[in-house]
Amino acid sequence: MTCPIVFLIFLHVVSRLDMSHQSNLAQYPVCEHVFEYFPDCLAFLVGFYYVPTKICCRHVEKLNKLAKHGLGPRTICFCIQASVKGTQPRLLASRINSLPIMCHTHLSFPISDSMDCNKVH
Repeated sequence: MTCPIVFLIFLHVVSRLDMSHQSNLAQYPVCEHVFEYFPDCLAFLVGFYYVPTKICCRHVEKLNKLAKHGLGPRTICFCIQASVKGTQPRLLASRINSLPIMCHTHLSFPISDSMDCNKVH
């Protein structure tokens, strides 16, 4: 019973993203893969789920590969910020820190809604 309720809350949050924000994401074609992979981790990162889903963890691995051999960590940082800018609830630092541990991996890119991506190498 809890899963459907959490899912409905998550859908409500996603539906509250104003349409101008969603249409603004189309301005970032380089971010297409990040916009495809990162949302699967949002329910965990904002605190709706206690553990990341298996698909979230698989997508973290894909983003790690893109950070190392494709877009690079700075671009992924910018894309993540563009995708979560102005949304509520905000990303939780504790969940960001526990994501790589719970997915049995590392992060080759930063996750934040407020860091200076220009300082990422």
